[in-house]
Amino acid sequence: MRDRLFVVLLAGGALLRATALFACWPALEFYGDSYSYLWYAKELRPGQVRPFGYSAFLKLFSWSPSIAVVPVVQHLLGLGIGAALYGLSVHRGLSRRLAAAAAAPVLLDAYQVNIEQMVMAETLFAALLTAAVLALLWRERPSGSMCAGADALLAAATLTRSVALVLPVLAAVYLLARSVGVRRLVAFGAGVTLPLAAYAAWFAAVYGNFALQNADGFFLWGRVAEFADCSRIQVTPRELPLCSPHPPGERPGPNYYDWDANSPRAAFGPFGAETNTVFRRFALKVIVAQPREYTRLVAHDVTHCFEPVRRVGSRDWYLATWQFRAGHPDPRWQIHRSLRDFDGAVTPRRHDAVLGGLLRGYQSVGFTPGPLLAGCVLMGVLAAMAAAGYGLLRIRQDCLLLVGMGLVLLVVPCATAVFDYRYLLPVLVCLPPAGAFAVAQLRLVRARTRPAGRRAGPDLPTRPEPPPGPPPDLVGRAGRTGWRRRVRSSRGTTSSPATPRSGSPAPP
Repeated sequence: MRDRLFVVLLAGGALLRATALFACWPALEFYGDSYSYLWYAKELRPGQVRPFGYSAFLKLFSWSPSIAVVPVVQHLLGLGIGAALYGLSVHRGLSRRLAAAAAAPVLLDAYQVNIEQMVMAETLFAALLTAAVLALLWRERPSGSMCAGADALLAAATLTRSVALVLPVLAAVYLLARSVGVRRLVAFGAGVTLPLAAYAAWFAAVYGNFALQNADGFFLWGRVAEFADCSRIQVTPRELPLCSPHPPGERPGPNYYDWDANSPRAAFGPFGAETNTVFRRFALKVIVAQPREYTRLVAHDVTHCFEPVRRVGSRDWYLATWQFRAGHPDPRWQIHRSLRDFDGAVTPRRHDAVLGGLLRGYQSVGFTPGPLLAGCVLMGVLAAMAAAGYGLLRIRQDCLLLVGMGLVLLVVPCATAVFDYRYLLPVLVCLPPAGAFAVAQLRLVRARTRPAGRRAGPDLPTRPEPPPGPPPDLVGRAGRTGWRRRVRSSRGTTSSPATPRSGSPAPP
């Protein structure tokens, strides 16, 4: 069985997810976000802080008598994401080992399993992102319907987590590089514009302003409040409460400014368009006046994602929120409140201490290390640059797309909200496949740049070697549509020697 390695990984992922279900029955809920998603699913209206996409997903399962249906479906989505990444890699000609390596982080990362057990939007977001990547990368030249479908999926991902708002731009640049044609680009643009415009119109009908949410300025202010120096900007009387009298070194992090009852935010009342504008205007003034401090803060948090161990500082979100419970939870972790069902009623929960302890022990080592993700970024960039003239143009573009998407998913939360390992999980859809594609590309480059001949011995003449073909990682099955036709390489790509004409002497 050629797929036995992936089958083993899939079975391991299924076992982890089944253990999580029995350890934390019927589900885990993150106080604040989970309650909000359930509330708006019941009310059927958009929220001002979080888009409605995940609430719509929850509404689909509100017929169930138990909230457990949500983690069950999300665990199946997690396994499906791993299978989809494996299938895409094999379809594109990668070896089954490389394909399994691309899917392994999603299948075996314990933090991914934990978030699937929660009533949280990350799993649905990752599934929509995976489907969009498949639509873009499956064919050599995506059809018009696939372009429209890919952008519709990215629009749905944006309405699930607003961090995806930048991804359609990267996808459009990718399609331009692929030379898909005007019709496909128009279909792609319509696929993202129409759903987002329709949602913004619905939002305007409810709250009065044409937008996707009314909290982006609020989160951005929480990001810059820890270093903002009001003596360097012009502060209006309305913005004056947002200035902290404490030195930057003594200030708390965004967690306090965003959610604490004693935060200056409490003086501004509930969320709204006017309040959000005040917060956004103040934050942008600080960023313009203090670009060095802001850049340093964002760079620090982004590099934090690539560290070998999972640790958090006093200004980061609590790591234990996303860890399986081994004992009594700390109230700060926001998972100790009552468990709610689809109607908002309190539902009983059951925690198995033995299974929870086993999962917590596995989670201490069973996660995707930061240096591996950093290596995927570097390999993807290297494969796209060093392979010019030797590798396949299509794979170079694929690597840049996947690396670009992964970095956007890392940088945007660090630049606009707070450092939180929860925001690292959707990156597993992009960076590991980028690393696998990069390895295959670099192997092809090595094969094509191998010396033309070698000396067999001191007394033997040099024997010319046959022109190298694609390495095993880029050889597909005879019936695989993805590699029936050789992808056109960039300028300078070597080609096989010409066949001599009939009747002419063959080369020696």
